[in-house]
Amino acid sequence: MAQVFKCIRHITVVFSRPRNQKNLGSVCKVLVPCLSFQNISTSVETINSNLQLRRTDKPSPLFGDNEVGNIVSSSVKASSNPTAGIPVGSPVLNHGGNPQRDVGAGRQNPLAVIFAWMSAKEAHLNRYHDFYLDLGFDVLTVRTHPTQLVLPKSGSQAVAQMVLDFLVDNPDYKKLALHAFSVGGYQVGEVLVRIQRTGRRYAEVLPRIRAQVYDSLVDYDGIASGFPTALTKSPFLRKVLELLLHVHGVVMYPWATVHYKASSKAFRHNIATCPALLINSKRDSVSCLQTCLKLADGWRQRGMDVTFCTFDDSKHVQHMGMYPEEYANEVLRLLRRAKLLPA
Repeated sequence: MAQVFKCIRHITVVFSRPRNQKNLGSVCKVLVPCLSFQNISTSVETINSNLQLRRTDKPSPLFGDNEVGNIVSSSVKASSNPTAGIPVGSPVLNHGGNPQRDVGAGRQNPLAVIFAWMSAKEAHLNRYHDFYLDLGFDVLTVRTHPTQLVLPKSGSQAVAQMVLDFLVDNPDYKKLALHAFSVGGYQVGEVLVRIQRTGRRYAEVLPRIRAQVYDSLVDYDGIASGFPTALTKSPFLRKVLELLLHVHGVVMYPWATVHYKASSKAFRHNIATCPALLINSKRDSVSCLQTCLKLADGWRQRGMDVTFCTFDDSKHVQHMGMYPEEYANEVLRLLRRAKLLPA
C-alpha cells in the first residue's frame, strides 16, 4: 500500500504544469480584436480552498459595445493584472452568511468555469483566466486537490456540490462555459453525477451550460496505462507501475474506484448536450488520443456538436502554450457556435 501512495505522489507531479511554454503574449492571430490582457481589471474572491471567482470589468460580450470582430492580427501581451496570483485559500474577502450566495448578482456576463489540472500553478492558469476575462466572461476556477481525488466520496464529490451550490445561488450567471483540463474532466463527471442523483435542486443548472471544452482529457479507463508511460521510459517500470495502479483500483474499490467508474459513465453519457470541443495531441502520453476519439464519436451519435482538435507535438496541458493562435481560434469558434459570442 505504501508503494501505491508513493505512485500517487508521482502521478501528482505528472499533472503539475511544466515550466517551459511559449507565452500567450507572442504575436497571435485570433478571432477577436486587441486581446490586450494588460488592460484587464478584475476583482478576485477566494470562496474556499477549491473555488475562486474572478469578475471582469468588461461588459458582457452579448451586450453593449464589447462586440467581437473578424479575424485580426494582434499582439497579445502578458497579463499584468495586479490581483492575479492570489493563492487559493487566501482570505481575500470575508463573506457573511453563505459565502457563495449572490456574488454575481445583477451581472449579465457569462461565466467560464475552469476545472484545473492537478496541482496547477496560478501563473499557468492565468493565461486561461485572462483569455476569458478579456472576452467579457467572469471566471470561476475549480481545484480538486490530490487527497480529494484519492478519496472521492469526501473529496471530489464535495467539490462537485460546491460548484453546483455556487451556480444555484448565483442564477444571474445564465450562460456557462465549462473548460476542463486533464483530471478536471473527471471532476466534471462528478458534477454530472450530482445533477442526475439530486433531481430538482440542480436541474436548472443543466440548460445554462452552453459550451464545454476538454483539454488533455484523462478518463478512468486510461489511467493504468497512461500514467506509467508518462512517468518512465523503462518497459519494466511501466509494467510495475501499471500493476500497482491495478492493485490500488482493487483495494480501494469501495472507497474510490466505484466512484471513478460512475463519473466516467456519466461523462460518456453526457447530459450536457451543448457544443463541445476536445483538444489533444499525438504526443500526449497521459491523455489517450484513441479514448478521446471514441468519446467524441459516442457524443456525435447522440446528436452533439463535437469538434476534435489534435496537435502534433505538444505535451500534456501544454497545447495553448505551444499553439496560442490555433488554440484561441478553436475555443472562440466554439463560443460563437454556442452563441456566447456574437456571430
